[in-house]
Amino acid sequence: MINDSLLKLSQYMPEVAKYNSELDSLSERWNLLTLLGGMSNTGMDMSHTREAFEGLTEQLLVKLCEERLKKLSSEMHSKAQVAVDIVIRNLFERTADIGFLATDDDIREYMDHLLINNQSDDAYRQKKALLKKALVKRFTEYVAKYSVYYNIVLMNTTGDILVQLDQNNTVSKSNSPFIDDALMSTKDYVEYYGYSDINPSQQKSLIYAYKVTKTNDPDSEVLGVLALFFKFEDEMNGIFNNLLEKEDWTNILLLDSNSEVISSSDPYQIPLGAVMQKVLSSDYKIVRFAGREYLAKTCKTKGYQGFFGLDWMGHVMIPLEHAFALSETTLPSLDKKILNSVMRNSNLFGKELITIPKEAEKIQKELDITVWNGNAKIANAKTGDNSFSKSLLVEISKTGSKTKTIFEDSIGNLNNTVISSILNDVSFLAKLAIDIMDRNLYERANDCRWWALTTFFKKSLKGTQNNAEQIGKILAYINNLYTVYTNLFVYDKNGVVVAVSNENEKYIVGNKLNYKWVGETLGIKDSQNYSVSPFEKSSLYADRHTYIYGASITDIDDTNEILGGIGVIFDSEPEFYAMLLDTLPKDKDAEVQKGYFALFCDKEKMIISSTNKELYAGEILGIDDKFFNLQKGKSYANIIEYKGKYYSVGASLSKGYREYKINDNYTNDVIAIVFAEIASCDAEVSSQENKKTKTYSFSKPQPQEETTEISTFFLGNMIYGIESEYIISSLSNQPLTKIIGCNDYFIGVVNYKNMTIGIVALYSLIADKPFCYDHNVHDIILLNFEYDGHITHLGIAIDGIYDSPEIANKDMQNYKSSISGHDTLTKAVVKPEKDIHKDELLSILDVEAIYKKMANIQTSTKKVLA
Repeated sequence: MINDSLLKLSQYMPEVAKYNSELDSLSERWNLLTLLGGMSNTGMDMSHTREAFEGLTEQLLVKLCEERLKKLSSEMHSKAQVAVDIVIRNLFERTADIGFLATDDDIREYMDHLLINNQSDDAYRQKKALLKKALVKRFTEYVAKYSVYYNIVLMNTTGDILVQLDQNNTVSKSNSPFIDDALMSTKDYVEYYGYSDINPSQQKSLIYAYKVTKTNDPDSEVLGVLALFFKFEDEMNGIFNNLLEKEDWTNILLLDSNSEVISSSDPYQIPLGAVMQKVLSSDYKIVRFAGREYLAKTCKTKGYQGFFGLDWMGHVMIPLEHAFALSETTLPSLDKKILNSVMRNSNLFGKELITIPKEAEKIQKELDITVWNGNAKIANAKTGDNSFSKSLLVEISKTGSKTKTIFEDSIGNLNNTVISSILNDVSFLAKLAIDIMDRNLYERANDCRWWALTTFFKKSLKGTQNNAEQIGKILAYINNLYTVYTNLFVYDKNGVVVAVSNENEKYIVGNKLNYKWVGETLGIKDSQNYSVSPFEKSSLYADRHTYIYGASITDIDDTNEILGGIGVIFDSEPEFYAMLLDTLPKDKDAEVQKGYFALFCDKEKMIISSTNKELYAGEILGIDDKFFNLQKGKSYANIIEYKGKYYSVGASLSKGYREYKINDNYTNDVIAIVFAEIASCDAEVSSQENKKTKTYSFSKPQPQEETTEISTFFLGNMIYGIESEYIISSLSNQPLTKIIGCNDYFIGVVNYKNMTIGIVALYSLIADKPFCYDHNVHDIILLNFEYDGHITHLGIAIDGIYDSPEIANKDMQNYKSSISGHDTLTKAVVKPEKDIHKDELLSILDVEAIYKKMANIQTSTKKVLA
């Protein structure tokens, strides 16, 4: 039974409403046919078929509702979780930025200058102006690289604004609460979201602040406060755009710890400041907002490396009337063998999903038998007008055909919902993985360019004094803060290494670097440009694969004069592995769910990183080219066979983040690929599923033409016919009793209406192949005929019944002749509807000849057959 909540939601599911209407109409028709069946001279009882149809209808509609809801709630959860987690990952980087920038030598030099007593001196004022101008330029350079900020403000301890990037901002003093927080905090940053008098728009700002001290000593004198203003709205719009498709009715929100909306993908529908009802404990909930009902889901952040920010939450709301709107999702072409195997073996298709098609097939088979046997009864009827019964059987057959079509369509829709859901999942995870990678490497490109602007590096490489030791100390300080690098190194204009951050790498100091990317770096004159090595093995990374980022170090006054460069070695193995691992779904123990793994690859299929321990960086991933022939930012997903298992696989090509890979002259196509195991490949496909049947066409008999009723059936992949007047009945799911010591063609006996009837395997005789009878797969037809002046019975095991055509006698060509031999089992062949020479003809079998042939094979069998 469908519960009240699901019943309400089903009203908004267009495909469920469609099938419900069609099946209701069929239900009424089945009721009528059941009534009429009892009035016919065939004595057909359709009540069992009608009851089975009604039961399956309810089961099918409930499952359709459940799967659609399951798919939608999964998508809602993913979007809500990613919306908050992606921004938290970004903000984690910002906490490092403010802590490092607050220790900048140029900022400290300016603040130190303000402490000079004789501030009325002209020289003091001139130097102050020069230092301030240089600092504004430095702030400009910083934001040009770390483009997530729109303003940088330097204040003294009382809130007086000394220098800021935004030269149009006239605010000269601030009483913002984050100033005192920064002065008093023992942490390396202060994170503040709220109103600030520094922001002229009087909108809430996301600000990262930290105190500026005279030295790095914890007890050093505090000189002021530095604040970075984050492009919060801009960042959230980018996240929303990545998560939402065109014409998507989903509203993605970011809520603060009080459930107040601080960012909205559609602020006209759900405005900032509105307080939302959290939905944390359940998969979804129907909520009301502004007179409208929504499906809603809330997710707390999972945090990143212990950082949880300000306890924000991701929240998704979809208007109920549009929640299940059909999107034009085109599934990739799926191999039928793979699909059938997956459906049988995968736990993604629950018991009910597997049972429904089988039940539908069972009902259809019972209906086919009813019609087939009904036609046989009519053919055997000796008296009475059979026109009513024949017309009724035609209507039953038509209604059955329509029922089958609707069931197949709805079951196909159900399967597509499940398939599209698992493909959407891996595609979504692949998009997430590549987005995380792009965002992370955006920071690496920023880091090397910003550190290349370090004033001390410029002065040291320009002068003749050897400051290598101090350069090394600065590099070591940076590396201790930014642990994603194994080593940072500075080299001169000849490519000779001057200093390193890692003591274990000091052996390269004094060595000349002959890598191609070093030469490229020494040719860079624009501080916005940078170089990246190919992803390849490097002696600088213990002969492992990695990227090395570089930027040139130019003269302070003349940027055209290149003094050297800086190189940063990205610790690719653990960092890429961690990115991929964070993407994959976890179980209750925080372990990756069984059967999932992910990779980064280039477009030539070379593996960059993998969570699968059997796949290594530098190897080639042997899967279909379709996963690699992608356009920027596009994805592809399909079900494939890989190493003896079936996987749902999603791939997504990087599209960059902000300037990175978009307008910074750097091109490096990387593809994230996610595998989710869904089934083993050891499933056997039944002969029924693989069976390819031949079809035959007959001329429609004209009025007053003499005709013969033929009952047709399958033997192997061939169709044969027997005159219906010889048919007693067809039996389905009929076990046999074996007779010991009989020949291979005689497979057992059945009891039917107090008659013991022998069953033969005609297929073995025709095809000269063994036949293994399975009552769950094969059917039996019972025959009644006269032989040697006695009424005789015989059963034939078949692969299934087919139809019951009425064929004009003129189209039936007798084929017993001296040429073919008088012992043939074919009594006649049927001419096709048109003069088709290539097609095979339908064979009408001779039941007496079959009996005689079987009886003569082994005379000892005669008594049993009789």
